[in-house]
Amino acid sequence: MERRTVVRCAEGHLFSTSTFPMQNLGAGRLGPGRLIRCPQCGRLRSAVPADVSALSEGQLARALRLA
Repeated sequence: MERRTVVRCAEGHLFSTSTFPMQNLGAGRLGPGRLIRCPQCGRLRSAVPADVSALSEGQLARALRLA
């Protein structure tokens, strides 16, 4: 099964991605954000992994539908 990462863009939109570029380098090396095209606003935005424990079930389900 494909592993998805729930992320939040700089505008606050939640969505999921199957790849999170340079994820294995860690936050200490390049910072936590990555440039990813947000499916809600359609722009290239800085995105960070979202704290899924702080999201409601509805927010999480919607983020996993948006890719």
